[in-house]
Amino acid sequence: MINIAFITNNNNISLGSYRIHIHDLNKYLNDNDVHSRINPGDLSKYNIVIFQKDIPIVNYKNKKIGMITPNSSNVELLQKLDFIIVGSIEEKQSMIKYNNNIFIFPQIENMYLNINPKIHTEQKKIIIGYHGNSLHLNSCILGINDALEKLYLKRGYNIEFRIICTTLDDWITKKPKVPIKFIKWNIKTISEEIKKFDIGIIPNITEFKNGKLNNKEKLGIYNTDIILRFKNKTNIGRLLVFIQHGIPVVSDLSPSNLHILGNPKNGFAVLNALGWYDSLHKLCKSYQLRNDISLNAYNEYKRLYNPNEWTKDLIKNIENI
Repeated sequence: MINIAFITNNNNISLGSYRIHIHDLNKYLNDNDVHSRINPGDLSKYNIVIFQKDIPIVNYKNKKIGMITPNSSNVELLQKLDFIIVGSIEEKQSMIKYNNNIFIFPQIENMYLNINPKIHTEQKKIIIGYHGNSLHLNSCILGINDALEKLYLKRGYNIEFRIICTTLDDWITKKPKVPIKFIKWNIKTISEEIKKFDIGIIPNITEFKNGKLNNKEKLGIYNTDIILRFKNKTNIGRLLVFIQHGIPVVSDLSPSNLHILGNPKNGFAVLNALGWYDSLHKLCKSYQLRNDISLNAYNEYKRLYNPNEWTKDLIKNIENI
């Protein structure tokens, strides 16, 4: 029997890392008959202590110590922990050589579990939307800008690029020459704002190149190979939020998103400007396609990302340490 105490120094529900991996996870644990509390004070009744990331850990006698998504470069910390909870395969693989007990719990937003997905209709203006950290918008220079401008300037689509984030200060690369609207992220209005989108985009990869590898055909290495660069904390969170709201998605080739978007019936995974343009063009011209894809993706999300099933697996993993 495990009793879990989460230790935090920031319980701001607007902070995604707290909301999903502490607030929501604590609820799922209790729903699955695990005694779990956030900052309970007296830890004598708890045999598992899970720290929020960036909090100095304390080693308690006869207690297993875990942490949520720690910094993968802090090797000394990773080696001290009894277990680690991360949000993706990418994150797990970035630190697995320092700790054998790394458990994945995806970014499944509890506050969107009961959202009725959007039903798409014919629209005079197509809203192509983004939500998340504005740092990722710097990746728009890898094809998104060109695709949006081609849709707007050459094909004449009445589109608007709508962005939901806390600030645009971190978007320092070139902006696309299309109408852009900024919506400040607010937990009270975020859901209704996302539902106004017709298409969702997920930029994440910060660099890619074709070829420029030494041609070693005997090893299966060719000049046509693709080299990608993405953060170790890459995860499926932004994609799941779009899917929960019934918004069809075009994403880059970030690994976690391919779990669903590897099937083109569920959405589009692309890499370069032509890929972004082709997918966005198809979705812009057909509201029925937007409905079909968003429904397929929603059904796949419901099949693969039931938070209670993931919680049961997490409980078993912690019990088996």
